[in-house]
Amino acid sequence: MNDDDVVEILDPNTNEVVNHCFGPTADGRCPAAEQNGVVLCHGCRIAPSGAGPEYWNLLVPQESHHCPRAWNLDSIGY
Repeated sequence: MNDDDVVEILDPNTNEVVNHCFGPTADGRCPAAEQNGVVLCHGCRIAPSGAGPEYWNLLVPQESHHCPRAWNLDSIGY
C-alpha cells in the first residue's frame, strides 16, 4: 500500500490522530475489527492521511460493524 491509502483515525473531540488504517479487506471487512465485529475507528472521525480539517467531517458511528471505506457515499449524496 502507498501513503495515499492510509486513513487517519482522529479523536472526535480533539481531532488528534489516534491511529491509522489501510481500509477494508477485499470482502469489505475491517482487518482490525474487535472480536464482536466492531471496527477499529468506531466513534472516531476519519480522514485521508495529511488532509486538513475540511475533510474531518466523517464520524464513524459508535459500535459500527461496517468499514467506512467500504461505504458507497455517492449513493447517499455525501
